[in-house]
Amino acid sequence: MSRVCEFIYLRLRPDVRPEEPGNREGEQFMDVLRATKMQSGHESSAWGRSLEDENDIVWVIVWGDARGAARASTLSPFLDPNSEAVALYTTLSPPIDSASDTLTANPVTELVGLAFPTTITPLEHKKLDEDLIHLRNTLLEKLPEASRPKSWSMGHIDRPGSIQHPNSPSGQVLVQFLAVGWESVDAHMAARETAAFSDAIAPIQEKTLPPPKGLDMRHVSFTKV
Repeated sequence: MSRVCEFIYLRLRPDVRPEEPGNREGEQFMDVLRATKMQSGHESSAWGRSLEDENDIVWVIVWGDARGAARASTLSPFLDPNSEAVALYTTLSPPIDSASDTLTANPVTELVGLAFPTTITPLEHKKLDEDLIHLRNTLLEKLPEASRPKSWSMGHIDRPGSIQHPNSPSGQVLVQFLAVGWESVDAHMAARETAAFSDAIAPIQEKTLPPPKGLDMRHVSFTKV
């Protein structure tokens, strides 16, 4: 059975600091994350702060059972006011391994949701899949070895099957989710400046809409729960 990855996006209150010894709120937050390890189907989990905004957190859980789901409501006491946790489910290819080492071994992991109108035709969808594979092969094989990603996984967001988007003709989008490991943010930005990247990403950008709210590109350093 394919592993299902649940990515939970949340915004912590600034006083919730799990990294600081003696931070009571931070320890209680980690207790919630650790309690999920007792749920049926849980294989591994990791969490990290976004380098663009340290209060934006991503928690990822690898489930061996597709029915697995974290109890996101238990995070409410730790969230920044007027925010809520958002959970997305995807089957990544290649899968991140059961110990979450794929993510935690990366110095930083780029996370991004690429949005496409639900009105895309089957033929356009087939071409898009080919373009995404070409982008992956370009970055992993055509760039100088020192500039290549350390890992690459991608998959469709399965739950929810579509996401609201004001720029889509149908009001909904399909989202392709990418988790790409890099040596640093600077290394990622340098790769984006190459001609090979520009050529490979161009046909994809022609089809994409702006990322859904909260799924814009970010870089996260993950720590195992």
